[in-house]
Amino acid sequence: MTKENRTKASKGNSFFLDERFMGAVCAVVVLSGLISLYFSLAEKDSFVVFEVGTKLVTSAAMFLAFKYFKWDVAKGLMGGVLFCLMYQEAHLVLARLWGEQDFDTYLVAGVQGSLYLAAAGMAFLMTVIITINHFFINYSTHGNPKNVILNRMAIIMKFAVYILLFVSNGMLGFSPDILWRNALQYLTDIALLLLLVCVESQFDSFNALRQELLKQKREGRKAE
Repeated sequence: MTKENRTKASKGNSFFLDERFMGAVCAVVVLSGLISLYFSLAEKDSFVVFEVGTKLVTSAAMFLAFKYFKWDVAKGLMGGVLFCLMYQEAHLVLARLWGEQDFDTYLVAGVQGSLYLAAAGMAFLMTVIITINHFFINYSTHGNPKNVILNRMAIIMKFAVYILLFVSNGMLGFSPDILWRNALQYLTDIALLLLLVCVESQFDSFNALRQELLKQKREGRKAE
């Protein structure tokens, strides 16, 4: 697609189509991710280092791939970013909270601990739904409008869950290092989700523009 068409596609009411906004979101991902990586290296947590590093690399690569019109690569990396989120949340919910029975610590904390546990579980379920729908939307032959609607609902719910995680995390009586590390992780994940929405919105916009150009071309041929 030409640069002119790309400019036309970017002119829309949605700020998700603004490439400057996309760049700013990607910068937030990189900045918060690097700070999280610093905390993780200081604590020598190899799993968190791997998790944060993978998110950083895949999100930056996704943005660059999209920027230089590598559509299939960008779509594949979007799935990779979602799998990063899903694996991270599965590790928290299934391995640490449930497997090590660490949820007892949060239950002792009272209401805010229970809210944190509920939000962590909901975040994992929403990411599973978003990941599955991502592949149905992007790789099915004719697409599925019902899956698009369900995906948008899941993303909205995911944002609400992140707000709940932020609030409940701040209310927990853990050390400042742990609270800050968690908050940075959620900030990175929110920025990642915004970046995914931006890229998907651009894909939708370009696809609509392509269909419009094809329609004009067909009408031009008929007129001849």
